[in-house]
Amino acid sequence: MTFRVLLLVTWAAVAGVLPAAAQKRGSVELGAFAAYVNADNSLAVGNAIGFGGRAGVNLFPFFAVEVDYGSASANGAKYSPLHVYAVYEVPPVSRNELFFGIGYVKNTYTGSYEAKDNGVGGMAGLRHRLNKAVAVRLDGRVDFMPNAANKSYLVSYNGNWGIGLGLSALLNR
Repeated sequence: MTFRVLLLVTWAAVAGVLPAAAQKRGSVELGAFAAYVNADNSLAVGNAIGFGGRAGVNLFPFFAVEVDYGSASANGAKYSPLHVYAVYEVPPVSRNELFFGIGYVKNTYTGSYEAKDNGVGGMAGLRHRLNKAVAVRLDGRVDFMPNAANKSYLVSYNGNWGIGLGLSALLNR
């Protein structure tokens, strides 16, 4: 019974927001961000503040593809994740826009620790439009790598997470 109620509430929420205004097909978001990155404790990479950039394009209303690249270093090691996300943008009801993404992550560790791994990444965030062309963006990310970069028999996976804050230019919206 509770599953049916949950299904009905979900359907009503989705049906209620579909008529809202959407992003135009082909609209672009370009941005830069600063992020706190927390690397898996099993890695020889420390937690750090890093910087990066992103580019996204709306393929359909409410659906975008986004790529971001960042870099952070601590303890002589550098951590550089590359993300490719499929992003669902919740239809906006004000100048605030929620978005959720899932995708692929490729991590490169260099410096005092040399390794690479890849896996699945997830993202959730809030975009606040300052005007039609500029927005402030806050997002959280979680990455899960099923094969640990450190190749230890004691560790079966790596998990990294981060919180980013940045500015975005919204083009063709």
